Amino acid sequence: MNLNLKYLLSLEDVYIFIITALILLLLYVLSGKSIKKSRMHNDQKRRTIAKLKYLFLFTLFILIFILWATELYQFIISIAAIAAGFAIATKEVFLCLGGSFYRGFASPFVVGDRIEINGTRGDVVDIGLFGTQLLEVGPKDLTHQFTGRTVTIPNSTFLTKQILNETDSVNHETDFTLHVFMVPIKNDTHWNDHKDTLYESTNLICDKYTDPATKFFKELTNKRQVDMPAIAPKITIKFLSPETLNLIVRITVPAKMKGLIEQEIVKDYLEKSHHE
Repeated sequence: MNLNLKYLLSLEDVYIFIITALILLLLYVLSGKSIKKSRMHNDQKRRTIAKLKYLFLFTLFILIFILWATELYQFIISIAAIAAGFAIATKEVFLCLGGSFYRGFASPFVVGDRIEINGTRGDVVDIGLFGTQLLEVGPKDLTHQFTGRTVTIPNSTFLTKQILNETDSVNHETDFTLHVFMVPIKNDTHWNDHKDTLYESTNLICDKYTDPATKFFKELTNKRQVDMPAIAPKITIKFLSPETLNLIVRITVPAKMKGLIEQEIVKDYLEKSHHE
C-alpha cells in the first residue's frame, strides 16, 4: 500500500479542492454579512451564522471525501495494518503488564507464599513487572521439598490460569495452615485399626500446635470476616478401589513445616502399624 504523499495529493485534485474551497468561503462570508444586515433578532442571527459555519465545514469534509476517498481508504488501511502489527508484536508485553496490575490489585499471593499455577508449584521469591520467580517444589504435589530449580512465570499467566495459594501471607514462622495428605491402606477387616493408629500419631505430633494455631486463625478470621476452621486433626475415608482405601488426613501446622510434620506422622504411623 502506497503511503507516498505525492500519490495521495495529486495536483489536479489539489487545484479543484482549493478553487471549490475558495468559492465556498466566499459564499460563507457573503452569506454571513447578509445575515448580519438582516432584520432577524440577534439570537436568531447567531444561531443562523453558527449553522452556516457547520454547513461550510461539512461541505469541505464531503469535498475531501469525494476527491480522495480511495486514497484515504488506502492510507487508513495502511495505518491500521501497521497498528495491528505493532499490537501483535507487543501483545505479550501488554499482557504481562496487565497481569502485574491484576496481581497488584487482587493480591492473590505475596513473596513467601507457596503457590501453584499452570502445573508449576513453588515458593514465590521475587515479583517483577513482567515475570514472577518461584523456587520449585515437587514433583507436583507429591512432596514439599525444593527441586533446586528456579522457575520464572510470565505475569500474563495470571490473567488466564487459576492461582492456587497453599499458604496465607507467610511472612514469619508463626503462620499456620491447614494441610491435607493421604495414606492408602488395604480394604480389609483391619481398616479401623489403621485409622485409629494414624489418628493417634497425628494427635501426638500436632497437639503442641493446637493453641498457637487457634490464636492465629482467630486473628485471621476476624481480619477476613470468615468462619473459624476446625483446628483439631481430622481423618476421612475414601474408596480408591475395591481393595484399597484412602485415609485423608487434615492437620493444622506451621506453614513452613507442613512437609516435615507430614513425614513425622507417616513414620510414626508406620512404626506403630508394623509393631502391632
